Amino acid sequence: MIRKLSTFLLFVSIVSSAQNYGRINGVVLDAYTHRVLPYANILVDGTTRGAAADTSGCFNIYPVKPGLYTLKAQMIGYEPQTRKINVTSSGTLYVEFQLRESFFQTEQVVVTATRTQNLLENVPVMTELITKTEIQESGAENLAQVLEDHPGLAIEDDVAGGQILRMNGIDGKYVLILIDGVPIAGKFNNRTQLNHIEADGIDHIEIVKGAGSALYGSEAMGGVVNIITRDFSDDFRIDARGQIGSYRYYSGHVDISGTTKGAGYLLNADHAQGGIQKGEISMNVTDTQNSSINGKLDFKNTAAGDFLVSAGIHQNIQNGEDPVFYNETRVTRQNASLTWSKEQKVSTIHTQAFFSGYHRTYSETVIHSGYLARRDSIAESLYGIKSDLNKKLSPNSRLDFGIDYLFDVFQSERIKDEKTGRSQIGIFSQSELDLYKKLNIIIGARYDYISNVGSHLSPRLNAMYTITSQCKLRAAWGGGFRAPSFTDMYIDYNNIFVGYRVEGNPELKPEKSQSTSFGLEYFWNHSLLINANIYHYTFTDMIFDYTKSPGVLSYKNIENASFTGVELQGKFYLRKNCSIVLSYNYSDIQKNIRDEVSNISPHTALFKLNYSIFKNRLKLTFKDQFFGEKDVRPFERQTGAYTEKFQIKKPYHLIDISLFWKMKKFLTLQAGVTNLNDYTDQTYGPWIGRRYFSALEIEYLAH
Repeated sequence: MIRKLSTFLLFVSIVSSAQNYGRINGVVLDAYTHRVLPYANILVDGTTRGAAADTSGCFNIYPVKPGLYTLKAQMIGYEPQTRKINVTSSGTLYVEFQLRESFFQTEQVVVTATRTQNLLENVPVMTELITKTEIQESGAENLAQVLEDHPGLAIEDDVAGGQILRMNGIDGKYVLILIDGVPIAGKFNNRTQLNHIEADGIDHIEIVKGAGSALYGSEAMGGVVNIITRDFSDDFRIDARGQIGSYRYYSGHVDISGTTKGAGYLLNADHAQGGIQKGEISMNVTDTQNSSINGKLDFKNTAAGDFLVSAGIHQNIQNGEDPVFYNETRVTRQNASLTWSKEQKVSTIHTQAFFSGYHRTYSETVIHSGYLARRDSIAESLYGIKSDLNKKLSPNSRLDFGIDYLFDVFQSERIKDEKTGRSQIGIFSQSELDLYKKLNIIIGARYDYISNVGSHLSPRLNAMYTITSQCKLRAAWGGGFRAPSFTDMYIDYNNIFVGYRVEGNPELKPEKSQSTSFGLEYFWNHSLLINANIYHYTFTDMIFDYTKSPGVLSYKNIENASFTGVELQGKFYLRKNCSIVLSYNYSDIQKNIRDEVSNISPHTALFKLNYSIFKNRLKLTFKDQFFGEKDVRPFERQTGAYTEKFQIKKPYHLIDISLFWKMKKFLTLQAGVTNLNDYTDQTYGPWIGRRYFSALEIEYLAH
């Protein structure tokens, strides 16, 4: 009887106690798109109570003692938000959080700087991000337009009407371009044509400046740009986007993704046509077409690990003309990869096998007769495998080890024997140390061996010192190299139309570099971020073309060259709904190679303003790029060479403006103008003036 009475009293006590507690329910949404944010963390400050949002963005916290609290919601990539709440006895309080995507992105996960996942704020290597939101709001059609307004990056026109990159004054052939960590086959004149990569399929871009060969081997002498493509949605989702613009430009993009029974899937298709492009050396490009299809499948198994399969095909067709010829360029790219990763308590294994293919055909037809005057083609295939092992040795240290193998096959009528190939193998190791919660250090090195070229060792040392919770100091030193390309070594081409011959040099040595950088970062209260960085590069055995004999060009290694760059950037909120970006870049180039690196503005600056109203549903973006005075040399198409005499190009501005309107949860409208001030220079560029564009995006998301 006593036992039954005790049980009854205990039950009454529990029920009575439960009635004295309150409950907090709610949902976490994106402030702009109003999409749910699964797995966001919600904490009751001053207590141990909290919860994680489920796949529908909802959360439930119970029990909570009655009282006044501060409720905080946070998620990687978003700015934290707090609410003052009053929890009452036996009551249920509903709270809706609308998180704003982080303007500063300090809590974004990045992988390029270390080949492992880290929060941006914790990486000792200076890394920069271009977010999906920035890409969408820019109205960019391709990768070149995405990068053109980023500090320290300049986009230039190549001889075929394409667009290539220059970083801190460093030629684009020294910057490694990756897509999801995989190198891209096929370069024109040793440089990747960025306008062939559509912007709609990009999720974000990670940029690492400075020598990156200690992780990635050849071509990463000046830096690395890693394009991260869109990932799977937790629920079934369809995105459709259409865009029209000046010069009969239009494009369409469809993206289907979702997750079912633990398997993720994504399929997207993209087509763009129209628009024009022109370069000082190239023909007038009268029409372009870009089409692509890409897919991903992801399978997760607790015991076996995570398997990701991806594949895609892309085609670019470009038509143009000059006073004599019609011309057509067709570029086809294929890519495929199989990735396996396995996470354990203290270690992670990541292995990826990949293929990247490239085929380019160029033809010229005489305008008046219709006679096919010239036709040539280039093909390249990359077959590779890369494997990384990451092991946590202690709470304050981690060891990474990796091995890469790449087999490169190149075929062209312009090289001797028309076909050649080489194998590359690289082994790297690095150690990350966290000392006294103040000093983070990375020490590492990579050894590469390339057949017919030789071996090279690339070291690295990076450090980050946390002065205060708001102020950090970063420093880096590293070595880099670039193996001579197939065309550098084996080209044998006679241009009968212009009257010159190009001969390769099989005795070329790899180009080498050392880079040093220092950076200071100040971040205050999610309202202000200031970065000041200094870069210095020293190159040895740099490869340049030269006149071997009258009418014959070839390549040689020169003794040395140096580049110095300064970057100042500030991001801050002028008001809660108004953000501003200010940046200034200075590039200094050693004078004895001034001939080879002309057309660089030593002084560039950017002003960007984002203003939003109607609860962030309507955004206005204003951007002004400044290019300082620079030395230029006119190109004479008749002789196929630049003139000897330099000329001065005066400073100029390029102004863009765009409007981004979230009309409904599923409907977004965008319109804008690039080069609003209609600035053109028919001798040195830019050659294309004001352009208009508008876009409509429709989204379906099943919960």
